[in-house]
Amino acid sequence: MSKPYSLAKGWSDAKTIAFLTLDTLFWSKKTIFVGLISLMVLGLAVIGRLVLSYHWVNAPFTSGQVFSLLMSTAVVHFLVVFVTLFYGTALISEEVEGRTITYLFLRPVPKGVIMLGKYMALLWTSVILILPTVFLSYLILYLRADMNPFFQDVALLGKDLGIIFLAILAYGGMFSLLGAWLKHSILAGLIYAFGWEGIISYLPGFTRKLTVTHYIQSILPHQDALGALSQLIGRRTEPMEAVITLVLMAAFFMATGCLLLREKEYVLEQ
Repeated sequence: MSKPYSLAKGWSDAKTIAFLTLDTLFWSKKTIFVGLISLMVLGLAVIGRLVLSYHWVNAPFTSGQVFSLLMSTAVVHFLVVFVTLFYGTALISEEVEGRTITYLFLRPVPKGVIMLGKYMALLWTSVILILPTVFLSYLILYLRADMNPFFQDVALLGKDLGIIFLAILAYGGMFSLLGAWLKHSILAGLIYAFGWEGIISYLPGFTRKLTVTHYIQSILPHQDALGALSQLIGRRTEPMEAVITLVLMAAFFMATGCLLLREKEYVLEQ
């Protein structure tokens, strides 16, 4: 009689799958593309620093304002979305396309644990690629002889890093679910991220709350033109409610992905 599958065994198997997937994800061709996007973000930070240092624009910009603009546009609504989209949709779909999913399912591991392990690898990869970019951008913009602004806004940087992690949780869960569900998941993800969210988030009514970006904007300490517009159209969600909703979204997407992976029959193309 076989022993019951314990939580400790499940956690151990999930970590093993996560490490195996992390190696595959990080050394894939996608990482080159993501690295280029990260360099673009750092390039914007360098341009901002040059503008601040040499007064190329006759406007009273500060390091904090440039960093806020960078966070609210290039990082949260672009870099995070692209990283989680490209890696999340590939977790299962590439196993199907590579016809290796059969070997994955032959392991004596529940399919839900496989999904959880791959999701953990997605989180680690996204954190490794995104958070250092944000920290380096902060250093580029703030390091100077007068370090008072640097230390005054360190708490803000910490909050930004926490918000980015929540965004990775939610978007990563959604795109992982799409990858396990749909054949052309990356196309569906692009339509959602830059179609649905790009339109619904700035319309009045309850539909705004059916997007991930609404809850991120509700806790983001920076203000941009689109964020100001959405606030005029409708109220933000309370910060604590927004944080809880993002965590619940991630849990829902992951639970649904685990169930889908367990029940769906994947047809391998010849």
